[in-house]
Amino acid sequence: MNPNSAAYGLHLWLHAYLETSQPEKDEQMTASKNFTVSDASINVVFKAEAAIADLKGQNRDNNEAANAQKMGAYGEVIATIAHVKLVKGNLPRAVSKTLRAALLEEAGLKEATVKRYVENSVGAVRLITDQIGDIPSQYTADAIVRDLAAMEIDSENKLAKAVKGESDKSKAQRLAEQVVGKFSTKKDENGKQVQGDVFKDGLDDDELDEFQNVMRELMAARKAYRDTAAAKAAEAEAANENDTVDAAVVAMLDELGIAS
Repeated sequence: MNPNSAAYGLHLWLHAYLETSQPEKDEQMTASKNFTVSDASINVVFKAEAAIADLKGQNRDNNEAANAQKMGAYGEVIATIAHVKLVKGNLPRAVSKTLRAALLEEAGLKEATVKRYVENSVGAVRLITDQIGDIPSQYTADAIVRDLAAMEIDSENKLAKAVKGESDKSKAQRLAEQVVGKFSTKKDENGKQVQGDVFKDGLDDDELDEFQNVMRELMAARKAYRDTAAAKAAEAEAANENDTVDAAVVAMLDELGIAS
């Protein structure tokens, strides 16, 4: 190869690049190969999911207990991956594969449940890193649950919303987005959800026109009702005042011995 050619220069650059990048790549591959999920963590998740199945229902206390079990299980999963170096905000493929297999095959979870655990746990690592900085070397499941609770995350639903960046949306904002639409989301280079490039409609144009017409009618009806209700309240208050005055006059006449 001609030492003065552009191809030779590219060859030298590529060789130097591979030499400098290979140690880091080897380190990541070694870490991925050495990644394991402990039997203790799997047992916690398995027992938690079994308890949650028994606790499901409308009873508030049961729901709170189920959420506590779920967050305890999340604590174990998050602790397992807390010190794995994320690649563009996600687990290395080998680590993700190992974790999914452990949850699916050893803990006996359904595919959809495994998907939620993995995605929400990785998102939790990003959230915790944003909130408290570097993750402690000894980061226990209990500490993780406490840190998430400090962020007002005490259920899987709240965790999923926080990961998607929706936890701070009001009821009115969520409703408006359902009606009008909202921007899509995408992940930045750190895996964080940010605004995307596409605006996704809620109702179509005809439905939105109909919605606005119905809104105007309902707002007019609401105002009329409240005005009427206010009038009734004022009338009732005046009548009550008149009754009070009449009673006072009668009492005064009786005290004076004058027949009313």
